[in-house]
Amino acid sequence: MYSPKIKEQLIPVIYKRARREHKPMTAIINELIEESLYKTYYCRNCNNQIEAEKGTKEAYCDHCQSEVYLITSSL
Repeated sequence: MYSPKIKEQLIPVIYKRARREHKPMTAIINELIEESLYKTYYCRNCNNQIEAEKGTKEAYCDHCQSEVYLITSSL
C-alpha cells in the first residue's frame, strides 16, 4: 500500500490539532483529505445525505434508490 510522505513543517500543526481535538493524527489527515475531495449533497426526493466527489454531476441515493443530478447552489 502506498503511504505518501507528509511535509515535515505540517507535522507540528497536525499534532497540535490532534491533541486539541483528542483524535489521532491519522484521523485529522483523513478528515482534511475527505473535505477537500468530497462534497455533501442532499437528495431532492428524500433529503438523504449524499457524499460525492467535488465536480460530480450525478450521484445515486442509496435511501430512495434514485439517480440524483447534483447542483451546487451559490448563496
